[in-house]
Order: sequence, then C-alpha cells, then structure tokens
Amino acid sequence: MTTTIKPLAFLCFLNFCLLSSVFSQSAGPTKPLELSLEESIDMAIKNNVSVKQSELQVMGSQVALKQSRADLLPSFNANTGVSYSVGRSINQFTNEYVDQPVRQQSMGVSTQLTLFNGLQRINTIKQNKVNLEGSQYDLEASKDAVTLNVIQAYTQILFNRELLENAEFQLGSTQLQLQRTQRLVQAGSLPKANQLQLEAQQANDELNIINAENDLELAYLNLKQLLQLAESDSITVIIPELETPEVYNLPASASLVYQEALQNWANLQSAKLGVNSAEYGLAIAKGGYYPNISLSAGLFSQYSSVAPDQIPKAGVDNVTSVIPTGDFLQIPEGLIPDVPDGTRIPVFTETQIPAEFTDNTYMNQLDFNLRRYVSIDLNIPIFNNWRVRSNVSNARLNLEGARLEVINQRNQLRQTIEQVYLDAKAAAKSFEANDKRVASLQEAFRNTETRYEVGAIDAVDFNQAKNDLNAAESDLIRAKYNYIFSLKVLDFYQGKALDF
Repeated sequence: MTTTIKPLAFLCFLNFCLLSSVFSQSAGPTKPLELSLEESIDMAIKNNVSVKQSELQVMGSQVALKQSRADLLPSFNANTGVSYSVGRSINQFTNEYVDQPVRQQSMGVSTQLTLFNGLQRINTIKQNKVNLEGSQYDLEASKDAVTLNVIQAYTQILFNRELLENAEFQLGSTQLQLQRTQRLVQAGSLPKANQLQLEAQQANDELNIINAENDLELAYLNLKQLLQLAESDSITVIIPELETPEVYNLPASASLVYQEALQNWANLQSAKLGVNSAEYGLAIAKGGYYPNISLSAGLFSQYSSVAPDQIPKAGVDNVTSVIPTGDFLQIPEGLIPDVPDGTRIPVFTETQIPAEFTDNTYMNQLDFNLRRYVSIDLNIPIFNNWRVRSNVSNARLNLEGARLEVINQRNQLRQTIEQVYLDAKAAAKSFEANDKRVASLQEAFRNTETRYEVGAIDAVDFNQAKNDLNAAESDLIRAKYNYIFSLKVLDFYQGKALDF
C-alpha cells in the first residue's frame, strides 16, 4: 500500500509543477507601470518616510492640543487599599493598643480643579494651536522637498531618453553611410581606409548608446528610489509632448518670484508660526511668577475588623447621658451624719453619646466612617531657586532664535530663487546659442556628407564633422532640459500647477 501512494503523490506534484509553469508562461511578462509627473509626485509623497514622519508629528500636535484643552477640566480619581496586620496596633475606634490580627480597608474619591495658575494653561492651549498649524506646514515642506526631487528625477529621465534616441539615430546614420561606403570601396571608388574609419565610428556610436542606456537606467533607479520601489519593479514614464521652450518665458525678475513665494513657501510659514509659539512659551514661563489657586474636594471612608459589635448609627443626633467615671470619693469622718466613716461614693459625669447604635456590618461601618472635605489652596511662589527666572530667560532665548529662523528662511528662499533664476537665464541663453550652433553644424554636415560621397574628403574629416554635430545636439538637449527644469522650479515657487 505504501509503495503505491508514494509514486502517486510524486506524479501529482509533478503535474502541479507543470500546470504552474504553463499558467506562468501564459500570463506573460508584467506590463511596466506607466507614470505621469503628477502620478509620480503623488506616489512619492504617499510612500516617502519623511512625509510619514511629518504626518505623525501632525497627529502628535493634535493630541497635545486635545490634552491641553482637557487640562482645564477637573481631575477625578478613586482609590482603595486593603491591609492585614498581626501584632500590636491601634484600634481606630478606641485609640487603644490591641494585640490581635487586624484587617483594614480604606477607600475614597477626590477631585481637583485649578482656578488660576497665571494663565499658563490658557497660553498652553494657544501655543499648541500654533504648533499644530506649524506641524501642518512642516508636512507641506516635506512634500515640497519630495516634489522637487521627483521633478528633477523625472526631467532627468526625459533628458537621458532623448539622448538615447539621438545616439540611436546617429548609429543608424553611421550604418547607412557605412553601407554606401562599403559599396564604393568594393567598386574601387574609395579607399579601404574610409570603410575602416566608419567602422570605428560605428563602434563609437554603439558605445554612446550603451552609455546612454546606462544613464537612463540610473535615472529610472533614482526615480524608483524616490517612489520607494524596488529596483526589480518595472516602470516607465509617460513622455509628454514638449514644445521647444521659448527663451522669453522667464518671469520678469527673481524678486517677483520671491514676493510670490513669500506667501506660499511652507518652511517660511512654519518659521513664522514658530515665533508665535515662542511668544506663547514666554507667556507660559512668566505665568510661574503668579500665585496658583486650586479647589479640592473628596469623600473617604474605612473599615476595621477590630471595631466593636455595636457602632453608632450614622446620621443620628447625640444625647446627654450620665455615666460613672470609674472613680470614687471617700466620705471624711463626720462630714455626713448617719453615713459611716470611709464610705465610698461613685463619681458620675455627663457626656454626649449617640442616640442609637447599629450592628457593625461592613456597609454600616463605611457609612459611619464617611468623611467629606472641600478645600481651596493658595500657593504663592516666593523663592524657587531662580527656576522661574531661568525658565523665562530660556523662553526669551527661544523667541529670539525663532525670529532669527524666520530671517534665515527668508534668506535661504531668496538665495535659492535667485540661483534658480540665474540658472534659468543661463540655460535659456545656452539653449538659444546651441540651437543656432546645431542649425549651422547641420548645414555644414550636409555639405561635408556631399563632399565625402564624391570623394572630396576622407572619412576622418567626415567623422570629425559628424562628431561635432553629435556633440552640439547633445549640448542642445542638455540645455533644453536644464531650461525646462529651471522653469518648472520657478513655477513651483510661484505655486503654479506642475505639469508638462
């Protein structure tokens, strides 16, 4: 029986593997994920760890704000405790020592409300509101940083892709020229050296394609890392219809872009709110100079196992009763007629005792021992080792630091925009000059190609003219995308939509 099952199980497993292979082959390769610039930015923001950390900071600020508001409410707590002792202890009913096991339990509830503490809690709420708004701007700043990185990576892919297409076009042109040259060499119209020169040029063009492919793969890898994707994930970007950029599309001046960015730049808005938060922090620190007034109330009771069998009933009035004190007076000789000398007379006293007693049950004892209190406490700070003074000094330093941070953010923003604006101007001029250069070299190459085909020049001069044109076209592509990227960055600082 066992020898039959094992081959059958092996055949089932082999059949399963074959079916899995068939289904996997029929499924075919996974289609690459196509992404536009907007989709790339959205995915990067969604997956970016820094953005998620900023989101956690926003949630933490929300919790802090809720807690500061809840601090205005009174606190309410309950407590209880059970003890068991053996040996000498005090009976809480008679205040006498007893030497026996004692079981005790205490319980109570209490509440406390701060009536005044130098407006520290009110200012804390205001500060936490500002901190929440500031953390939201910090979140936007994190998204802005990711957005700029994605724009650069996306533009780099477009740039490298166009370089690759140009390299492939140059290889095709060289191959066509090589085919014509081979026919002319075979016919004896051109020397063999021309063919060898073009074969070397073909190898150089193939190397340019390999380099362009590597650069394109690196650009895609950079974008994948920004999107938090694995290197093995297959993606492709949607190639937009890019018009030839106009060199006059620049804003009027860098200062104009700066003035618009002042209203939109998240880092600057967060720094401004940091000043407001520091101002409230100073007010909180100064609140330590003021008295603190609080209201407290509570209910407490307790139970003891050494209580007498009968305890006063809770809520009844006391009555006056005459009871013996246990002491005696001895009558002096002849003081009272007809009373024998040395007669002892008991001493009585009046005292207040409960009018009614009840059995010592657990609930009756808790009811009898119930204690209530209400208190108002005033705490006046006089000297606390300069702690409040130090807190105020530190708060002033924080405020001054926050003001300097605003200046720092403004300077950084202005310098960044000025740099980007100058880069855009330089890229525009470079694009315009390279465009004219390419047009001139194209005309020169057409003339060179004609002269080469009639044998007026050799392959060395032909390849030199072709390489000059290739270099100029690469420079034009580079200047084109540098200019496009600079324009996109300027649009970003102006709060414009980011698309191609």
